[in-house]
Amino acid sequence: MDEQGYRFGVGVLVVASLAICVLLILFFGAAPNFLADRYQVTIRFDSAPGVATDTPVRLNGVQIGRVKTIKLLPEDGVDLTLELDSTVSVKAGKLPRIDVGSLITGDAVLEFVPPSSASLLERFDGTGGSPRDGRLDENEMLLVNTPIKDGDFVDGGRVAADPLDSLLNMQEQFASALGSIETAGTEITGLTQDIRQLIGGGDGQLQQISQQVEDTIANFNQTLDSIEEVFRDQRLRTAVRNLDTALQSVSESLPQLIVEANSVMAQAKDTLSAFTGAGQAASETMQHVSEFTAPLAGQGERVVGDALKTLNDLDALLLDLRQVAGRVNNSQGTVGKLLDDDRLYYSLINTLQNVELLTQRLEPIVHDVRVFTDKAARGGPSSFIDIRGAVLGVPKAAGLK
Repeated sequence: MDEQGYRFGVGVLVVASLAICVLLILFFGAAPNFLADRYQVTIRFDSAPGVATDTPVRLNGVQIGRVKTIKLLPEDGVDLTLELDSTVSVKAGKLPRIDVGSLITGDAVLEFVPPSSASLLERFDGTGGSPRDGRLDENEMLLVNTPIKDGDFVDGGRVAADPLDSLLNMQEQFASALGSIETAGTEITGLTQDIRQLIGGGDGQLQQISQQVEDTIANFNQTLDSIEEVFRDQRLRTAVRNLDTALQSVSESLPQLIVEANSVMAQAKDTLSAFTGAGQAASETMQHVSEFTAPLAGQGERVVGDALKTLNDLDALLLDLRQVAGRVNNSQGTVGKLLDDDRLYYSLINTLQNVELLTQRLEPIVHDVRVFTDKAARGGPSSFIDIRGAVLGVPKAAGLK
């Protein structure tokens, strides 16, 4: 082959290789589609690991554009300018995130993912003229659902965790876990040695504790046997039955005793009422005696003295009876003695009967004195003479000198 033909063949081969390369690039999407309409959006990230020009941009796993330019900010942050297909509408609420596209090559991929509630609050709370109140109102939700337009700027891009970094972190945690396991193994070994020392031979601490437990159980059994022997005693059982019978008898007789005590109290009240009537009668008698002693003057001193003595004795008797009635009505010890001591009960009954008999005997005397004073008050001078004769022992015919 001549030199001209050789050059022609090389040229054809080069042109064919270039054509095949261009076709492969276009086929696998490594080059932009110049025939499609696109719009540009700028997104700010804190960092952009693995991102380069023409890094694919995806929405729900489908490629919708590419990274056009990368601008490193003077301070912290990176601005990525994206070219997105005009046929795809991306809402502003979608969260732009940089993920790892390939673990082998380390290439990145930028993807719009559904946002979390915390992400929406962080990016949109306090926008659209609404105050920052920890919730999204109607205006803020309208901004969330608004599609991104050409020339928009979006802040708040995220970077996903690198799986390799996660593996490194797991390796560090695994090393820490191995250290913890080693420490636990050492502690278990020490615990095993302590248990061996505790158990020991025949004189170990565990053996001593076991012997003490056995002795305690034996003493407890002996105590139970002693208690059982005590309860087996026939005399104790008989005493318990007798005590039960006595308690039942006391409980049966107690209502009757209370009824009798109430009866005694009623009799005491009646007796006191009788004494009250006697006191009133004595008061009336004293009034009549006073009227009687006024005209008698010095002649009736002995009669007046006797009457006063009788009244004093009657007053002392009434005082004693009041003291007795007060002791009967006193609940501190008296009722208990009435319930426990039958002799005191019968003694009180006898005393009340004697007092009642004395009252019955005094009533005729008081009646006679009342009649006597009435006659003295109504009889005039002749009755005074009769009274003088009755008192001094002077006959009625003697008259006044």
